[in-house]
Amino acid sequence: MGESNHEPRTEPTDIQRTNSAEYEGQSAGESGWTSTDVAAKALGISPRSVRRSIDRGDLECRKVKEGIVESWEVSIASLYTLRNKRKLEGQPEGQVRRSVPRVSAEPETMSAMVQDLTTDLIRRTAEAAELRTRLELTERTESSLREDLEREREERQRHQEEAQRLREELEAERSKGFWQRVFGRA
Repeated sequence: MGESNHEPRTEPTDIQRTNSAEYEGQSAGESGWTSTDVAAKALGISPRSVRRSIDRGDLECRKVKEGIVESWEVSIASLYTLRNKRKLEGQPEGQVRRSVPRVSAEPETMSAMVQDLTTDLIRRTAEAAELRTRLELTERTESSLREDLEREREERQRHQEEAQRLREELEAERSKGFWQRVFGRA
């Protein structure tokens, strides 16, 4: 018939999940890192499918820890590699479908979905707890600062009253005559 216009199929080179301690602050081949949500949009798939691609080793990633929240970042170079691979295999790039799965879904899919939802719920609960703790600390700090301010105002008022009393005593002493100040009563 004729020659195929497709480029030769290339496989990603030894892509595997990376350890954040090993690669902290380093970029993958100087290309940088992005979130799994951005990777999902770039590939036209769901974030869950991105996580599956990570588990299969199709995407290079690293774990990022911010406080108690952990997330994955995807290497942009491996993202381009997978996107090109998907195009070569004829997998369309499209919009991510955001619909509720049918009840007749396979148990593995339902299990994965429940696991993803549970993980998301745990992450959001941890974030909420951290924010609640920060709010409580902020309220305590504000209360302490208000108490300190009130004490300082009261102390300032006492100092002003004492200064006024001393001024009045000094003025009374000055109004006495010289001999009366030296010898008391004249």
